[in-house]
Amino acid sequence: MTRTTLPAVDLQTLDGKPARLDELARGRPVLVSLWATWCDACAREFDALARLDEAVRGEGAAVIAIAVGEPLSTVASFVQRRALPYPQLVDEHFQLADAIGQTRVPATLVLGRDGRVLYRGGAFDQGALMAFRAAVAEARAAVVTEATGRPDHAAR
Repeated sequence: MTRTTLPAVDLQTLDGKPARLDELARGRPVLVSLWATWCDACAREFDALARLDEAVRGEGAAVIAIAVGEPLSTVASFVQRRALPYPQLVDEHFQLADAIGQTRVPATLVLGRDGRVLYRGGAFDQGALMAFRAAVAEARAAVVTEATGRPDHAAR
């Protein structure tokens, strides 16, 4: 896929505060999962995404889920009932989905630490995981290079 920049769109946190994915993702690799409460295929990803979020949290990376096309109250109630531990945003009016031309859920994006979309696919799968791991390794190497002035070939 061509590397593109994530559009700046206004989303909401579960407590109704405004949030922008491009700002939340800035400076770190992020796996973004687009989902909906009615989507059974999305629900099958929840456990894997929670494990991935826990594994990468200490590495300066993140998993962020975005519920699309549903009221904030519906999403917040669903997330609370399911006890989903990773960050959740709401795109009630399909702003992000429309801006990137995404018409189906589940969908997965991998963002590099520079905010560019490195991977775009459907359900969270091995391809998405490999792209995210590569983005995390690249970010780790870049941080070492910035700190030492020397490339860290072992981090790749």
